[in-house]
Amino acid sequence: MTKLTKLFFYSSFFLSTNALASWDGTVAGKINSIDVAPGQNYGFRVSLINSPKLCGNNHTWAYLNESDSNYKTFVSVLLAAKMADKQVVLYTNHENSSGQSYCHIGYMVLK
Repeated sequence: MTKLTKLFFYSSFFLSTNALASWDGTVAGKINSIDVAPGQNYGFRVSLINSPKLCGNNHTWAYLNESDSNYKTFVSVLLAAKMADKQVVLYTNHENSSGQSYCHIGYMVLK
């Protein structure tokens, strides 16, 4: 590996590790349920089997709103994961607008 390649690799790894460390919660599991509500009312909600707490508080569901970036892709992957009985990793943060600190999905991995 050249010095430039090594520098790029380690820089990318360091930056991605720091970005993933900034979440309030990171939980892996299979999807238990999906609830759908109007688009801006925590419109697409998921809970995982065994109801783990998803962002460091007591909430056992996480949501996406229709206005979220890449919303259709997130929803498609979550639906596919449910139908295929595959595990997902949800990276979530507390939302601040309701005062309830609901868990907002910001990143996801399909396993």
